[in-house]
Amino acid sequence: MMTATLSIIIPCYNVEDYVQAALQSILDNTSKKYHNRLQLLIINDGSTDQTWDKIQEWLINLDNLSISYQLINQPNAGLSAARNAGMAQATGNYWLFLDSDDIFINQAIDKIINILDEHAPDIVEFDTTKFTKNTFENQTMYANYFAKIAHLDFTRHRLAAFEENRWYVWTRCYHRKLFENQEFESGKLFEDMMTIPYCYLAATNIFKLPESLIGYRQRATSILATLSHRHLSDLYWGVEKAIAAEKNYPTFKTELTVLQLKNWRLIVAESIKIFLRTHKLAYLRHVQNFRTQMRQKHQRDFGWQLCYFGSIMIKRLLKKPLY
Repeated sequence: MMTATLSIIIPCYNVEDYVQAALQSILDNTSKKYHNRLQLLIINDGSTDQTWDKIQEWLINLDNLSISYQLINQPNAGLSAARNAGMAQATGNYWLFLDSDDIFINQAIDKIINILDEHAPDIVEFDTTKFTKNTFENQTMYANYFAKIAHLDFTRHRLAAFEENRWYVWTRCYHRKLFENQEFESGKLFEDMMTIPYCYLAATNIFKLPESLIGYRQRATSILATLSHRHLSDLYWGVEKAIAAEKNYPTFKTELTVLQLKNWRLIVAESIKIFLRTHKLAYLRHVQNFRTQMRQKHQRDFGWQLCYFGSIMIKRLLKKPLY
């Protein structure tokens, strides 16, 4: 069996307060015996703060270690382009992604490499825990998902991943072959939703690791905390991509239909939430305009998802948090 080598791709943009902790977590979660099997790809995507200086300052920690690394300093082009730049230089037969404000925990790298050596899967799934500063939540993000898939065969497991519809790139490790015919969609938000489902359609085996290996830092500037018209338009673009993909993946119509429906529900739900917060009808018109486009171009209509609408209104009336 081929020895697993691991390229870790870390896109960075204006994270001067967090990037050193993210990079240090790689060292803290990797035994020395695995150092020569790592490649770090650190992409500074046109940061305007001290991120680049912080990266270079941290590199002293790699002195006298056998960890390979490459720095890429590029004009700002967005998260997708930064990840793609790292992927273009990746030499490992497996790829792992780390957002530069998150951290590895619980000896993550050691555990992942051990699984790759023993099982050689196409994808390793693992859990993540949200945290703010140094306080971690008690419940992991994928606890219910891992309980659901514990005894499922591969086909039903894959469908369950589509039903879960949480495609964070950094909660999985991937064989590089899964990206041979695709990359992240440059210029689009929600790029994980537009990319990772198609890795699952290309995979032939997935390893389940129900342990939390990532600390997911909570920040007020997250996408779901700052949704706009552009976010909704990009979500709809993802729905259209999934519709178009039916031609290339004729045996996966069930999975692609689930993907379309789940993301359409997200569009409806988030449009309503923004409307309730801003009282701007334009967000509701977005949904109706998308429905018109879908009927005209694809002869289908997922409707207003009235159950979602009703549940959101009830939460509002009960004064529960919308996010």
